[in-house]
Amino acid sequence: MKFLTAIGAGITKMNFWIARVVSYLIYPIIAVIVIEVFFRYVLNNPTPYTYDASWMMYGALIFLGGAYALADDVHVRADIFYNMLKNRGKFIINLICYPLFFFAAMAALMFATWNQFLSALEHGEMSTVTSFRPLMWPIRFVLFFSFVILTLQGIVKFFGIVKTFVQGGDIK
Repeated sequence: MKFLTAIGAGITKMNFWIARVVSYLIYPIIAVIVIEVFFRYVLNNPTPYTYDASWMMYGALIFLGGAYALADDVHVRADIFYNMLKNRGKFIINLICYPLFFFAAMAALMFATWNQFLSALEHGEMSTVTSFRPLMWPIRFVLFFSFVILTLQGIVKFFGIVKTFVQGGDIK
């Protein structure tokens, strides 16, 4: 049991580390947007790369932070009704909802994003939104990886809820 707890703690620590590293993407996002504003409004010469670069970095920032949000309980859920339940009710909701909704959705998203990544890599897919046309496989891989780490954190969270219930503790 200690081994599984150590693995869960390692996954959570990894997700906190990933979130900390990825949080620094905010600075290049700001830089790209400030450069675009300068070029567009001061020099009257908009850049072709700003839109693609900013949405790709922002997407990586948001998606790679998802596992951290789950680990730290800062994600959005319907707490109004959930918090009214006693531990047994919370446990039953989690016991039903995690496998039925969370794990099923994560499996579908991992499958879809992995296939999109492979297709983008194989065909050399490029963005069609701007003339910059960056390759799409890096952001597609980031999406796949983000769902993998979110799923791992979900497994840790789910078994933590089960362990807490069995030990008689309070479920959040």
